[in-house]
Amino acid sequence: MFKKSKSGSSFKGSAVSSGAAGQREILEGVGYAFDSVTKKSGWSWSTTDTRSDENQPSESDAIADAWRDAGERTRQALNIPADTWERMGVKEQGELVQDALSV
Repeated sequence: MFKKSKSGSSFKGSAVSSGAAGQREILEGVGYAFDSVTKKSGWSWSTTDTRSDENQPSESDAIADAWRDAGERTRQALNIPADTWERMGVKEQGELVQDALSV
């Protein structure tokens, strides 16, 4: 049911975009883990401190939700206003996530 790809394991036919794969790599580097028990149950993420509130319908959605969580935690840790964060590119956000949340 699972296939292994460069971006990690995913369901056949539900490829993760290269952007989401890059975000997932950053998130996993700071302690996020992604899991799906079955296709029907959806995808979830967790860290040692927190976990997703609900399962997401796809791996890409779980990555996006975890990226949102990491962004909120990074903004709080570094005191970055939300509007400033939203104007940043993914690369800059990723660097700040790595700096703020490295385990």
